[in-house]
Amino acid sequence: MSEEIHERYGLVQFKFIQDQCEEYDTFWYTDDIDGFVLDQDGKLKSFPTKKKAFAFAKEKGFSLYAGTSEYLIAPSIYRKKNLRKIDCERYLNYWNIFSDAAYSTNCQFLGDNRDKEIIQRIYEKLFYGCNLLVREDEEHYVPKWSKKERRWIAKVMKDGIQILADGLHTRWHV
Repeated sequence: MSEEIHERYGLVQFKFIQDQCEEYDTFWYTDDIDGFVLDQDGKLKSFPTKKKAFAFAKEKGFSLYAGTSEYLIAPSIYRKKNLRKIDCERYLNYWNIFSDAAYSTNCQFLGDNRDKEIIQRIYEKLFYGCNLLVREDEEHYVPKWSKKERRWIAKVMKDGIQILADGLHTRWHV
């Protein structure tokens, strides 16, 4: 995975915020399967600055998307008070990026568990709640969330954050 050249790459910056802010610039790729560029230890290859990341991309001949995707990683993402009004697009983006990190580092991600019906249902509600296939003049779907579903969303987010933190060699723990 780390040595292959994939179709397209995007620079992704993760900002882990706890007592201080730690930033990690890494490359996500899209191809038949999406994932992250890995280092020799099988962890997500990260760079201390965007300048060093872009130099690496140039050296490797990566075809890059414009801009940088930024993800703020903080405990607030799964706290009960922040799960009252669920932003489907935000949570779906995090869910997918955690899934790609888990795939890349060969980890089991709770959000990819196809044996749990509730996880499948939550993912579908998040997806349809983004209203990607709905025109402006059509009625938009707004999911209703049970307490149980909110607890599962928190579990999935915590699991994804831990997988990402482990994959980036951070000292950060959920």
